[in-house]
Amino acid sequence: PHHSNGVPRATDLAEKFTSDGGPPTTGMLRNIPNKYMQDVLLDEIDDAGFSGMYDFFYLPMDIRNGANVGYAFINFLRPRDFERFRSIFEGYQFRRGGSKKVSTVSPAIVQGLRANVQNLLQKRVAHGQYRPLVLKDGRRVELEDAAREILAEGAASGGT
Repeated sequence: PHHSNGVPRATDLAEKFTSDGGPPTTGMLRNIPNKYMQDVLLDEIDDAGFSGMYDFFYLPMDIRNGANVGYAFINFLRPRDFERFRSIFEGYQFRRGGSKKVSTVSPAIVQGLRANVQNLLQKRVAHGQYRPLVLKDGRRVELEDAAREILAEGAASGGT
């Protein structure tokens, strides 16, 4: 149809941001209850045994309504952690808020910490309490600081 001509295709993103084609580490978690805030969702993920196993988390928010948009991205340190996350959170019913929503998990189009950070630098993302979360050695790092470090590493290794 004529209206889709200006819409970027998924393959464009995939070509631009997919890592080396190895097994996925970044997942997209869908059907999150809209009232879940970042800390509540992370507590639930950590309580399921994933604390310290991811270095990137982003729950896009509708700031005007104070609600999430229903999906999140999480990058795991190892592919097997992503697979375990998928096995637990595929068909998962969230514990808080009385929601009947059942989640689904799929590999995200954008894969890896570096690609996710680069992707978000090109977008208008929330700051403050709704900002994307980057973790290094278990500590929260500002997105801009992480980006500087990642881009410097890329330049030192020839841009890969």
